[in-house]
Amino acid sequence: MAEKTNKIKVRLIRTLITTCGRLRKRPVAAVASGRFLVVSTTGIGDTLWGTPAISALRKKYPEGYIGVLTNPAGAEILKDNPAISEIFTFRRGMGGFFRLPLLVESLIKKRLDKVFIFHASDRIIWPICFLTGAPEITGFKGQSKDMDFILTNTVEADPAVHCIENRFRMLAEAGVVQEDESLELFLDREEDKEVRHFLKANNIGDGELIVGLHPGAQKPFKCWPAKNFIKAGNMLHSKLGCRIVITGDASERQIAGQVASGIDGAISSAGSLSLRGTAALIKRMSLFITNDTGPMHIAFALKTPVIALFSPTDPALCGPYRADKAVVIAKKSTCVPCVGKKCYNPKCLELITPQEVIAAAEGLLKQTIN
Repeated sequence: MAEKTNKIKVRLIRTLITTCGRLRKRPVAAVASGRFLVVSTTGIGDTLWGTPAISALRKKYPEGYIGVLTNPAGAEILKDNPAISEIFTFRRGMGGFFRLPLLVESLIKKRLDKVFIFHASDRIIWPICFLTGAPEITGFKGQSKDMDFILTNTVEADPAVHCIENRFRMLAEAGVVQEDESLELFLDREEDKEVRHFLKANNIGDGELIVGLHPGAQKPFKCWPAKNFIKAGNMLHSKLGCRIVITGDASERQIAGQVASGIDGAISSAGSLSLRGTAALIKRMSLFITNDTGPMHIAFALKTPVIALFSPTDPALCGPYRADKAVVIAKKSTCVPCVGKKCYNPKCLELITPQEVIAAAEGLLKQTIN
């Protein structure tokens, strides 16, 4: 039923685009003026993956206009990024639906030359890009929810390289050359103030060693068992005398509270801090042990030492990228075939032991603290 509904949606959108195309003759591309829109409306990690390419685009077009269309979380992640001229926010739900005309009108006024669709999961994004009036819309072939017909240029994504490098492949047609860029996240005094207040309220001094644990993830197949986080946290607290802080958003309060309650002296920040406040807290940490999820990429961007736990996803494609303070512990999938996102009991992750994590943590701490 869902597949049939999606086909009907695509058919309706195709009809809309065809009709609009007849009514409006699209102008010839003029990349030289350098007015771009980058689209990234999915997860935190996906948004951060775009920052190296956006930085390189700014270097190529220092006087150009670079807008970014993202979601509310992405807007928080990209706030204060000096490479970005303006951020536009796409919102899901009825509230976002009623704001769509204003969003499209705002984008039309920018007289865009080119749109780069880095990543989008909502089908409506592609017609929005068309309605901006940009003469060129570039996206990855076969990743447009059956709407490649909206794209004027398609790029073949290389499945063997990191997602960050594929974003550079997309920008190559605008003359952007891949450079030694890393993830970027810019924080300000407000986030620092928020974290200082949180730490003071929980009796954590400025000089204390803080180790963060992130036991949650959007999908269960990426979650190392909570009992293992508890074991690792207790071992670290006992060996190092560090304070353990469990991170998470409001939806992860339960798992974060469960882990915190099992570790001597641990506290949970889940739901207590804003997204950017959580980022500032991660920046303050001496070590961050995390599942493959958005805060992991935040830690990479902020140069916080990270122990990243992977399986069945491939860290070579979506793990640390040019991050010299990161250690990956990964296990191969144990099930044939691997059901991936449909898995609710990831046996492969259970192959990672708390002892293995502690050994990696001690080694990384010696490198970064000494």
